[in-house]
This record gives sequence, structure tokens and C-alpha cells, in this order.
Amino acid sequence: MKKKQSFIWAVLFLILPQLGWAEEGDHIKNSFGIGPRAGFYKSKDADEGAWYGGVQARLRLGEVFGLEAAADYRSEETFDVSSPAFDGKIRQRSYPLTASLLVFLPILPHFSPYLVGGGGYYYTKIDFSESLENLGFKDRTERTFGWHAGGGLEFPINEHVALNADVRYIFMDSEFGEEGTTHLDEDRSADGWVATGALMFYF
Repeated sequence: MKKKQSFIWAVLFLILPQLGWAEEGDHIKNSFGIGPRAGFYKSKDADEGAWYGGVQARLRLGEVFGLEAAADYRSEETFDVSSPAFDGKIRQRSYPLTASLLVFLPILPHFSPYLVGGGGYYYTKIDFSESLENLGFKDRTERTFGWHAGGGLEFPINEHVALNADVRYIFMDSEFGEEGTTHLDEDRSADGWVATGALMFYF
């Protein structure tokens, strides 16, 4: 899985920057953009990562600052939980709604590095395996708040179209719960990395 992620990012950073040199004077001149995005995420204690997709909108507030709003669907992650008394799996899918502040760094002529930070609500469907349901755990949907921070690059194709790619770390506590003397939250973390790429259309 690490090799797959490394290959994806190697391709992005080798190919996408070339788009910035397509026309010497190209840069985004419009303040509002919207477009599809997709990426890969991996929670710290999940068995493996998964792909996700969604849509994002960005509002440029001059050359340095910007705002971003995004809605995504994250496919299933699986967490193994076990102890001498029980063994089971927890599966979760989420619908994040996030807002971010963007700080663009005007240090390169053909594409824009940026810092990103913000937060959002993660509407998460939690499914317990049969062995955990027998202990009293019930499938449920919950809303959890999480913070994120990271950085990326925006690559203008022309004054109306751009690509961006970034990496963010999500700070979010998992709350799988407890029933009787059985605790599922101990040493479980939903914190993790998210890698995202998007195609933006500015108006």
C-alpha cells in the first residue's frame, strides 16, 4: 500500500508541474471556483486505507488568502478489535463536510504552494460485527468534529482552470463506545492522513 501511494504522488509531482509552464503568463484571475476531487485516506489504526470522492469550492480573497468548502464520501474502513474476552471488527463509512482557510505562498512563478487548515463534521456510519453485537453494541450513525492541517500545490492550466493536490492530517477521536466492561475506544484512533487531488473551474 505504501508503494502504491508513493507511485501516485511521484506521478503527480512529475507530471502536473509541467502544466504550469504551458503558457508563461497563465494564472487564475477569477475569485470563485468549484470542481470534483478524489483522494486516498488512512486512519491511524484502520487495517488499510480507502479511496474517496467529493466536490470542493474555493473563494480566492486576493493573492494570499482563500476559503474552501468541501463535501465528500469516504468508503469503508475496517478496525480490528480484540482482547482475551472478545474479538471483532468495526466498519465505518463517513460523509465529511469541511471548511478551510487557505494561505497561498507567492514564491514560485508558475504554480502556487499553499497551507491549509480548518475543521468539519464527519457524519459516520458505524457497523459492528456479529460478535460485538452479541456483546450489546448496536450499529449507529454519529456526528464527530475533527480538525485538519496540511499543505499542497495549485497548478494553473489557464486563467479559468487549475489542478490542485495536497496532503492533510486529520485530528479526530474515534468513539466506538463501551458496553458493560467491554471498552472499544482504548488505543483506537481515527486520526490519519488524507491525500487529495482536484480539478477546479474558476468563474
